[in-house]
Amino acid sequence: MELPNLDQTDQDIIRLLHENGRMSYAKIGELLNLSRVAIQKRVEALVENEIIENFTIRLNATKLGKVVSAFFEVEVEPLYVQHVGDKLSADPNVISIYQMTGPSTLHMHALLKDENALESFLYGHIYTLKGVLRVNTQVVIKRFKQGTGLEL
Repeated sequence: MELPNLDQTDQDIIRLLHENGRMSYAKIGELLNLSRVAIQKRVEALVENEIIENFTIRLNATKLGKVVSAFFEVEVEPLYVQHVGDKLSADPNVISIYQMTGPSTLHMHALLKDENALESFLYGHIYTLKGVLRVNTQVVIKRFKQGTGLEL
């Protein structure tokens, strides 16, 4: 995929970091025939210009005891969308949450310890929020792919 508004060197740096976010600037420089300092300056510019938002790791949720992966459609009264979105966003079980076009529905992904935690999350947290009208829950049975955002 070609990344618009970036020269080939910046695109190559992004691809290498996307494949291995721990790759050193020296190694990237070696692969691209540039100095470590030149790579560091380019990466800093990519961060400053918000092309790169952050550097992170991906954890294996199952090995950390989060075995239930569930997606929710939370239908909310329009006046309470911001309130409900803010409250759910603050929950550490929530991985992502989006408001989409159309009805005032929030689409959310959460990782939970087990079925009891799922039930508690639904009835002890989501349904207790003022403005929540209905929740549709789907539990993942098999994952084919998980991205980290923009795939190159």
